[in-house]
Amino acid sequence: MFRNLDIGQLRTLITILETGGFSRAAERLSLTQPAVSQHIRKLESLLDGPVFTSTGRRLRLSPQAEELAGYAQRVVALNDEAVARVSALPRGDLSLSIGVSQQFEPAMPELLSSLTRLLPDVRIALRTGLSTPLAARVADGELDLAVISDAPRGSRDRFLGRVQLAWFGRHLIEAGTPLPLALCAEPCNLRAHVLNSLTLAQVPWRVVYEGPDLPGVRAAIRAGLGNTCLPANADELWSLRRTPEACFPPVDPVPVSLMVAAGVEKAVIEAAHRAAHEALRCLPFSAEGFPDVSRLRSA
Repeated sequence: MFRNLDIGQLRTLITILETGGFSRAAERLSLTQPAVSQHIRKLESLLDGPVFTSTGRRLRLSPQAEELAGYAQRVVALNDEAVARVSALPRGDLSLSIGVSQQFEPAMPELLSSLTRLLPDVRIALRTGLSTPLAARVADGELDLAVISDAPRGSRDRFLGRVQLAWFGRHLIEAGTPLPLALCAEPCNLRAHVLNSLTLAQVPWRVVYEGPDLPGVRAAIRAGLGNTCLPANADELWSLRRTPEACFPPVDPVPVSLMVAAGVEKAVIEAAHRAAHEALRCLPFSAEGFPDVSRLRSA
């Protein structure tokens, strides 16, 4: 007798691991909490044992459920890929415009490759820029999607994870001397993030270079004009000089989200969500939205 896995139950398990709780999973999946609990009970019938050994502040999977979670992630991913492929319109009938923040430009080749694989019949137009203007273009309907450094703003936006930042430049902090900075002009989410960190650390600063884009900021860093924060592997990506960590205040990782315009089909959102996760791994990216089963096993 065959026993079939239920995609809905597997997706519920993954979503609980992603969100950290039953109620948050129910909200994301548009289900009631009793329905989420029922999905877990049905999985317990399949396992002939508990799914979670602890549902307190830190979820703990049973050994059998740890094994199931690995398969669940793969099965749901394959399901979403299949849905994205078969639900796309015929070639030439659907186009997708997506923006990418300039600090995430190294992820663009993999992003395009993954989107082409997941949405083979869709024409893709890619735009780059600073996060704030890209978000505005999504809100105005000029772009369908955008991968930016910010928290989600709308109900359809997706939080992807966080990118670790580090300081780059040649100038060290000296007591009583303002730190020279190279920054993008406002409005810029990264600029605000950096200045907020310096303010919290009570480090005086002055802007010695201000430009419209990150390539100009990187040029200013190479020229020795000042310092700035960029993805922590910017030394490898753009041959920039990394400053000693002990000499600068810590900077929190920057949040990364997929902004979604009104009217974008769910299958396209799911494909872009998965493609962005795959592409951002060329950066010091801590993904949220796909459970790390190996970490759960070692907990």
